[in-house]
Amino acid sequence: MISSFFSQASNAVAVGTSQTASRYIAWIDGAGAWLILTGQSISVGRISGNVSPLAATSSSEQEADIALMANLSRNHASIKRVDENYILKPQSSIKIQARPISYETVLPDNCELTLGESVRLSFSIPTPLSATARVTFASDHRARNSVDGVILMAETCLLGPSTTDHILCRDWSESIVLVQTKTGIAVRSKQELQVGGRTCKPTELISGGQVVSGSNFRFRLEPLS
Repeated sequence: MISSFFSQASNAVAVGTSQTASRYIAWIDGAGAWLILTGQSISVGRISGNVSPLAATSSSEQEADIALMANLSRNHASIKRVDENYILKPQSSIKIQARPISYETVLPDNCELTLGESVRLSFSIPTPLSATARVTFASDHRARNSVDGVILMAETCLLGPSTTDHILCRDWSESIVLVQTKTGIAVRSKQELQVGGRTCKPTELISGGQVVSGSNFRFRLEPLS
């Protein structure tokens, strides 16, 4: 079933603006909020300036892509996708599976990262059919937007009830796929989709932030500046 989604991705409905954003938040009924990052390289560090999880930083501040409310360096580490691998580059104290790392290292699937003394993140690649990775919070630390997890998106992202979906939505009857296109994020489903309360067409471009729903699912994809 998953492979059929990938083969039909060109017929997806586009969600977004005329230019592809590098950061989105997916607000998903029953599955919480997820930060989706589409860049090949992302940084991890502490929140800059106002520590409120809902407050925006000033335009002069350069905040990490995954900005955490924690005692970390501003740019504590970076993760870069190279083909189907993810390369961790430590800038400050970091461990993989409790082993200190001081050099660039390929992240293994299903591993735990410890940043500083107490920040623990879980890293995984849920399906071999996609290089997209998932980062979740193993400790109590959270990111600026109080998201439940982070998706490092490599062209596609699966949402649904399967353990191989990137974002687990337990109550859904089947999976849908988000696809990165030149014009934004596209969504593909085997069932009819409603966008902003109306039935959408297979090639219709819609603005970001509208509610996308089906027979038993509902979510909103919001581009971040």
